[in-house]
Formats: sequence, C-alpha cells, structure tokens
Amino acid sequence: MDENKQSLENQEEIEEVSEIEEGAVQEPSPEKKPELGPKPEKKTSLFKGNKFKRGGMATVLTVVFIAVVVVVNLLVSVLSERFPSMSIDLTAQKMNTLSEQATEIARGIQQDTDIYLIGKEEAYENDAIYSGYGLKYSQVMNLAKRLEEVNSKIHVQFIDPDTNPDFISSYSGENLTTGRVLIKTEKRYKVLTVDDMFSMSQNQNTGATDMFSNVDSALAGAIEVVNLEKMPILTIATGHDEMLAVDSMNAFIEMMEKQNFDVRQIDMLTEEIPEDTQLLMIATPSTDYTTEEIQKLWDLLSDQERQESVSVLVSFYPGQGKLPNLTAFLEEWGVSVGMGSVVAESDASRYALTNPQCVMVDSVGNSMKEKTYKRLVSPLSVPLEVLFTGNGDVGVEELWTTSEGAYVVTENTSQEEMENPETSKQTVATLSSTITQFGNEFYYRSVMVFGSSHIFSDSFMETAFDNAEYLSDLMKRATDTDGSSVSIMTKNVQTNTMDVTASQNTIMMLGLGVFTIALPVLVLVLGLGIFLKRRHL
Repeated sequence: MDENKQSLENQEEIEEVSEIEEGAVQEPSPEKKPELGPKPEKKTSLFKGNKFKRGGMATVLTVVFIAVVVVVNLLVSVLSERFPSMSIDLTAQKMNTLSEQATEIARGIQQDTDIYLIGKEEAYENDAIYSGYGLKYSQVMNLAKRLEEVNSKIHVQFIDPDTNPDFISSYSGENLTTGRVLIKTEKRYKVLTVDDMFSMSQNQNTGATDMFSNVDSALAGAIEVVNLEKMPILTIATGHDEMLAVDSMNAFIEMMEKQNFDVRQIDMLTEEIPEDTQLLMIATPSTDYTTEEIQKLWDLLSDQERQESVSVLVSFYPGQGKLPNLTAFLEEWGVSVGMGSVVAESDASRYALTNPQCVMVDSVGNSMKEKTYKRLVSPLSVPLEVLFTGNGDVGVEELWTTSEGAYVVTENTSQEEMENPETSKQTVATLSSTITQFGNEFYYRSVMVFGSSHIFSDSFMETAFDNAEYLSDLMKRATDTDGSSVSIMTKNVQTNTMDVTASQNTIMMLGLGVFTIALPVLVLVLGLGIFLKRRHL
C-alpha cells in the first residue's frame, strides 16, 4: 500500500511538471490574490479626448452656424432686391410703405410705365441727395421699387447724368438733374422735382425746420397721369386784372394737377378757350367781361356735341366793383351776386380766426351730400341769392350756407346796425347745372359760384380746414372725373418727428453710461467668464 501510494504521488508530480513544461497555465486559487504592482499609464489618443470632443463639436457647430448665417444673409439680400416689400419698414411714419391708394393705382396699370430716377443708385441708397437739407431721398427709391413689385408693367431705372448724357439731352427742357424723377409711358411723361416730393416749413413753436414728404402720392399721381387716356383740362381765365392772382393760388393749382388736371392759362379777350377745357375758372376779375367773352362762356356750356361734363367756376370779393355783364350771365343761371357787401357772423362759435367776417359754413347741396365736411370756412364772402331752384332745364342748389346768426354788411351799414344786426341764413356758394344726354350716358353743364375768392388762396388751402378736400371733390364732380380713375389726395407726412423726447441728462446717461460703458463692460465680463470656463474643459 505504501509503495502504491508513493507511486501515485510520484506520478502526480510528474504530470504536474509535464503540464508546466507544456506551457499550461492554471488560474490562481480564489483564496489567493495576486500582488498589485504599479498600474501602467494608459495612453489616450489626442482625437478621442474629452477636450477634443467638446472643443471639436463646438468648432463644428460654430462653423455650421456661421455658414447658415452667411447663406441666409445672401438669400435675404437677393430676395430683398427682387421683392422690396420683404424689407421691414422700421420708420415711425411708415415712410417706405405704399399707401392703399398708391397700391391700387399701381395694380391698375395696363401699359409699360418707366420710372427713371435721375442720379446714381448709391446716392439714393445713402441719402446723399440734398443731404444738406436732411431729406430722406432713399424713400424715393424704396417706394419706386415697391411700385415695380406691385405691377410688372412698372419698371425702375437709375440714370446717371455723367454716364448717360444722351438720355438727359433728349429731355433738354426738363433740366433732369440728380434727384428728379421722370415717369413715362407712350402717351406722355411727367417730371417730379424735389419740391413735388418734399417740403419744409418752420415750426412756430420751436423755431426748428420741419420736413415733410409726399413721395407716395407724388409717384402714384404721376403714374396715374401718364397712363390716362385723356386728361381733364382746367383753364384759368386772365386779362381782367384778376384779384385772385395765379401765383397766389399755387396750392389750389397743385392740388388740381395732382388730381390729374392739366392746368392752363388764357387771356379771355385775345385767346380762345382750349377745345378740351372741362373746367374754366374766372378768378375774381376787377373789370367786366365783354359781350364777346360772355359769348365764349355760352359756347363752352352749350356745346351739345361734347360727350363729357363741362363747368365754369366764378369767384368774387366784396371790394370787386360792379360787373354788369358777368353778373347778368350768372343771373340767367339762377344766381344773383350781392356786389359791394360782405357776410359776417354774430355767433362767435361760427367764425374763425377771431374775425366775424371769416364765417364757418355748412355743406348743404344734394350734389355733395355723400361726404361730411366738418370744418368749412368762407372768409370775406359776398352774399349770393338763389333766384330760382328750377327754370326749364337749369336747376340751382345751395352749396354753402351760414347759420341763422349771419348778417350782411354794406358800405352804408351803421355802427348801431352792426352792433344789433338783423340776422338770417346767408348763401355763399351755389351750383347751377343742366344735363345733356347721349344714349344712356348723362353729362353736366354747370356753373359754380363762390362768394369768397380767399378760399382758393394758399393761406386757406393749406390750413386745417376741410376746404381743400371739399373743392377737390366738387371739381371732380363738376367735370365727372371722379369715377374715371383713382385720384390721389396729397397729404404731407412729417419725416423728422421725434418719437421719444428726453432731457440732456437722460441722453447722457443712456448714451454714455448705458451704451458706451455699461453694455461693453457686461459683454466683456460674460465673454471672459465663458473663455475661462471653456479653457478648463
């Protein structure tokens, strides 16, 4: 047994040695733990570290973001060039936004219309034109391009006088200098000057110069004019020492031109009334008309072949003198003129400018009842009397009347009578008309009489009263042009109004303290903090 046991142990030792020699490795016993030596340093790839992962991702995102910004910026720039309305109008008065009237006119254009902006495009973009006056000439370019966007028939071009002298010389009589605008169709063209598009006046309260713009209505009105099949003509009669001089009613003439009337002047004694005249104005003559001139008026109004409305407008003034031939003509149209007298008002709430002879009036005519005019004034007016409301084909209606507190003053009125006047409603404007029929169409032959010539003067046309709007509507009604096109009523928009007012201390605090010091320091601190934090990632 001992020998066998010893033999077995020897055999096991031999097998263990044999296994070791053959390279067999046995796992250590669970009870025995291998000794721990120093852990070898693990080498990490530079491109797999946290710093690289975070920094690399940030770099990629930054590059992508910048690329997106650049692409979007280029895309917006291209689209804004093609579609100007994409540019947001940040002006307080919406100076670079088309009005509804201008948009409607542009949409209705049926023929090619060219808008030539005289000058370099950069000059318009940088407001370099008339810059010494503080005018925002970029508005001209912006609105012109928006009109072009509304209708593909409208085309905008810049004409540099230095590089395109042939174009300038082809309109040698128009003085096409930088800043002017030429709008043209095959029918006609119209030139707009800086005075047509901008104006300025001194503020009576501050003494500063206020800037005004009517670029929107000027461009739209010119586009409408050059596209009209036919323009109505306003002819102003002269030759009788008119007390209402043409140069004293520039605002009225400008209004009529913007309403698309072609305004002309003639000497009634030596010239014939232009054939296409639809409105003839007799502007307060100081000498009477001859029988030949009266006959010209009758010929104008009795032409039964003209298929359009025709009207005569006559104005008066208290110190005008006697005009027997002209007043007799008006009496045949149902109106008597109280020459040498003036209408006054006893009710202080019914006269303006602290002058009893500057009477406030009401619009009462059926022809003008579609609109309400709240502030109408008739200064220094002679009284008118309606002789009949209907006589054959002629109908007469009152247009303007005073309150029951009005009275008439003559050269024979005593002081006592003026202090205790006999009051009654007075008429200061009338409309006489007859109708001519052509098939199913009806046209007016009318005579308008105003007892006040001052209502057509610049001093009243440019006030806050509703006179200008009323006269505009009446002229269109009398010539039957109100339905033929969409006309622009010009309204100046102040361009240099201040939306926010602040004291000098407030301006210094905001400008120096907040924007010059505080914000830059805040940005610097935030940037430094972000830098230090990212540095230790």
